[in-house]
Amino acid sequence: MHLRSVLAGATAFALVGLTGAPAQAVTVTCAESSPDGGGEAGISSAPFDQLGLERAQQQVDDFAPPAGEPVRVAVLDSGVGAANADSIPVRKTVSYMPPDADVSYFLGTEVAGLIAGADDGSRHVGFAPGTEIVDVRTYVDPTADDKELRPTSGTTARALRWVAQNARDLNIKVATIAFPVSNGPGLRAAVEEAQAKDVVVVAATGDRVAPTDGTEPTAEELRADDAATDSYPAAFPHVVAVNSTGDGYPDDPMSIVRANSRTTVAAPTYHGVSYGLSGSSCAVDPISTGAAAAEVSGVVALLWQMYRHDSAKQIIARLVNTANGTTDDPTPLTGAGVVQPYEALTRPLDPGAKGDVERTVTQADVHPEATAPVPAPDVLAETRDDAVWWGLIGGGLLVVALLLRPVLARRRS
Repeated sequence: MHLRSVLAGATAFALVGLTGAPAQAVTVTCAESSPDGGGEAGISSAPFDQLGLERAQQQVDDFAPPAGEPVRVAVLDSGVGAANADSIPVRKTVSYMPPDADVSYFLGTEVAGLIAGADDGSRHVGFAPGTEIVDVRTYVDPTADDKELRPTSGTTARALRWVAQNARDLNIKVATIAFPVSNGPGLRAAVEEAQAKDVVVVAATGDRVAPTDGTEPTAEELRADDAATDSYPAAFPHVVAVNSTGDGYPDDPMSIVRANSRTTVAAPTYHGVSYGLSGSSCAVDPISTGAAAAEVSGVVALLWQMYRHDSAKQIIARLVNTANGTTDDPTPLTGAGVVQPYEALTRPLDPGAKGDVERTVTQADVHPEATAPVPAPDVLAETRDDAVWWGLIGGGLLVVALLLRPVLARRRS
């Protein structure tokens, strides 16, 4: 998560009429939301509209009504704030932090809200209604002086192993890791353990951390940067690594996100709507790969609701092969492209057990124009040609003989 957002202030928009009386709509960012309250998201969710989530959700409602245990998403993060008991459906909470640690950092609540948060009046919030959250607390604050309270690969690995052990009983189908960590011992094995239990692991590709000296990276440094070298578990095989696009963001998105050669897909995040620590709605600002991972986790949860008998690899195949780019030429910023939820739910793909999708290959002249039949070879053609020539020669000699006959007759007389 981009640490500058912790310092971002609430943004107020005031409309002043001719009488001078202001009619205010205050937009509070999720990073600035606190348990003390204050403000809410005075906007509708731009990513929700851009990705056509209302249509996608309706598709699930129409063709995949609830059956059995709800799909559950394990959010391995800073925890869901207590003030959100009515707005974010948390099925179970597990903590790897000290017992007296309070939820004080916004990201875990923001992520859970983007995935499954109830609508806030007229505002859409969660991408996957009906989904429940398993709140797995893996850190308290990434800026804490105490290293034990920061995100670590060891804690993330322990949490992933817990997810793997409880995936079947709790119907955990997705594990979301919105705050990247370094690659420590046991992390990859823990990811593979969760994947072996048919859990789709979704991870943020990593935001750019503001330089402590105030300098900005050069264009050459930005081109050479690759978050895959230090953002885990996004860099591991078969993890859905999610980047954020800059749609709607007024500044250069490269000042926030990083290129990542392991990017799987992307999603817009600017002015998404979630919930903050206050329990009120809040806005995603600036853009965030953590928020993008949450949104894609919501889309994956919708796919699990629609295709309950698929494997994790088949679900990933539906997500990736319906993005608006191409799997043949992924890019470090968007991978196979921006996710397309409705397409992922409705396109008639038939992924194999390993997630392979048969491609349609265009072939030239599959139905060529009709042509006249080729005649069979004439084996008597040469003999017939010879006979014609001998006939012409014989006929010519006969004509000559007839012309010379009177002349020869006068000579004899």
